[in-house]
Amino acid sequence: MATPPADVAERIRYKKSRYTRFADSKQWSRFDSIFVPDATFCFVDEHGKTVSTPDGATPYTWDSLESWAAFFDKAFTALQVIHHIGPGELEQTGPDEVKAVFSVLYHAGPAGDGEGPHETGGGHYYETWVRKGDDWFCKDLWMQRLYHRVT
Repeated sequence: MATPPADVAERIRYKKSRYTRFADSKQWSRFDSIFVPDATFCFVDEHGKTVSTPDGATPYTWDSLESWAAFFDKAFTALQVIHHIGPGELEQTGPDEVKAVFSVLYHAGPAGDGEGPHETGGGHYYETWVRKGDDWFCKDLWMQRLYHRVT
C-alpha cells in the first residue's frame, strides 16, 4: 500500500471537504471542480443493495455528474442538510490514481421551521480519484450507508 505524497493527499481531502460544503449549501454548479463529467455514483445499504427514493421508484445510481447533481438539486430543494466527514484513508494505486475511504455522518430535515421527518445516517464513501493535468478529480463514488434512521 503506497501513501500518496502529502500535497496529493491534502488536495483530495480539501476537495472532499468542499464536496460536503457544496452539498450542504446546494451549490450544485460547483461540483465540476471536484468530479470528472462522466463520474459514476452509487449509494448502497449495509448489505450492498442499492438504495432508492422512499417510494422505490429511483435507484441511487448515476453515470454522470450532471445526472447526479440534477437529482440532488431537486431532492434537496425543501431540505436542510449537513454532512461531517472523517480525514479519510488514502492509497495511491498508480501514478495518476488514488483510492480513498471517508467516513460520513449526515443529518437532513425540512428547511426552516418545516414539519416532517428528520433523517440521520452514516457510513463510508469509497472513491477513486484521478490526476487530470496538475489537479485531482473524483471519477467514482460508492457510498455505503451503515446507519440510517428517520424520525
